[in-house]
Amino acid sequence: MAILQAGGAGFVVCFGLGVLVLLTRRWHGRWSEDGVQGVQKLHRSPVPRIGGLGILAGLLAAAPFASADLRLFVLAALPAFAAGLAEDLSKAVSVRLRLAATLVSGAAFCVLTGHMIDLPGLPPLFMFTAFAMAGIANAMNIIDGVNGLSSGTALIALAVFSAVAGLAGDGQMLVVAVAIFGAVLGFFVLNFPQGRLFLGDGGAYLVGVLLAGLAVAIPARNPDISPFFGLLVLAYPVIETLVTVARRAGRKGGNPGQADRLHLHSLFYRRRAPELVRQIGGGPGLRAVVTTVVMWGLSLTAGALAIAWRQIDLLALAGILPLTLAYLGLYRDIALIAPRKPARHKAARNSRRPVRFAA
Repeated sequence: MAILQAGGAGFVVCFGLGVLVLLTRRWHGRWSEDGVQGVQKLHRSPVPRIGGLGILAGLLAAAPFASADLRLFVLAALPAFAAGLAEDLSKAVSVRLRLAATLVSGAAFCVLTGHMIDLPGLPPLFMFTAFAMAGIANAMNIIDGVNGLSSGTALIALAVFSAVAGLAGDGQMLVVAVAIFGAVLGFFVLNFPQGRLFLGDGGAYLVGVLLAGLAVAIPARNPDISPFFGLLVLAYPVIETLVTVARRAGRKGGNPGQADRLHLHSLFYRRRAPELVRQIGGGPGLRAVVTTVVMWGLSLTAGALAIAWRQIDLLALAGILPLTLAYLGLYRDIALIAPRKPARHKAARNSRRPVRFAA
């Protein structure tokens, strides 16, 4: 019963607050809306990017039905959430400051819960855990570029964490995972497929820290679960982040924190999704949906492997290799496609009027 109450409360409150944000956007839109200008923007009109507020409210509503663990998870995530929300509202918080805030959240999680990554033959690693959790938080922000991609990836991971916690008989982590699932689902239905509400940096960091916390806590509490299990579950955002950092740093004068349009989901959206949409007879608005669903395939595969190999260190770690190869193969295949120039409508040519196309 506590599981249903926690998940249900998280969903209802998050969804309700999300709807309230949309109904009141005329009063806060000047601060909360994400404009259409920017190298990574795919939407055509301003959208509120404070969906993380709803998720936080949902978690607080679910807390009375869960153990103290959920409250500790949320408390640890607050520094990262606060820095991200400040960026969402001001558009003026530096990448370094936000990175530092996610690192503080990772360290706070270790202190508050006592859970740390415990690799075979090594003592629990405090700073390594903090850095790893900060990396996951930023990874969830990096893949937050298409409707439903980041939150859908989170839901897949949370479903896996819930299943494994249940199989391990860890009722406390099961309730925590389901409570987070409910809150994220409340946001997801407003974000996918039409993108009425965005996570924003605050929401992405909040969800990332919570996911990282489960990835650390479940193996720490259940020694039969591999410490590499969580890494495999979150392999897709981790791989995306590592490739992004390597790509940006490898350019002359490159800055790993500089935004670009070369993420896998960005390239797929522009170069592969249009052809797939034409094949199924859909309109341009379906490009984001197709992109998101295809990217979910990587997370679904990672989740299936993680459940199957959750108790075997070597396989849990080695499972990241085929996912990396699949990612790189898909990236290379898409990168070799020449960018397609949008065709102008005949009437537009005759009238010599420019036609606007989606990014």
